[in-house]
Amino acid sequence: MLLRGLLKSKDIVSNQRVYDHVVESVFRAYLLQPLALEVRLGQAATSMQMTPAGLEFSLPALYKFAVFEVQDPDPDPEIQSYASFRRCLYGQQTQVRLHALDAEVVIAQNHKNVNMSIYRLQTLAS
Repeated sequence: MLLRGLLKSKDIVSNQRVYDHVVESVFRAYLLQPLALEVRLGQAATSMQMTPAGLEFSLPALYKFAVFEVQDPDPDPEIQSYASFRRCLYGQQTQVRLHALDAEVVIAQNHKNVNMSIYRLQTLAS
């Protein structure tokens, strides 16, 4: 029983495809190829917005967009859950990775609920 629990937690850690996609493909694209990301956002009909201040998003919208991209064209029944994605976003070294790109995620609008608040990816110079 203990071994099964350990295997499940290992699976959760190794299945962070959505989180990895956000950091490597969404955040990095905003910082290095913003026009390409703008096209991708338009194709997904998402509430995420590119503003003069940065890339603004709610966590559910960011997750939904990343899942849309990760699963296209092949749906993955083992896709990372939203709860796991959120844990990775907060628990991994997200800000450290972003600081290497001269960027950070900040709270743009605090609605006292992590799922309703609006976050912004911005450059450190902002």
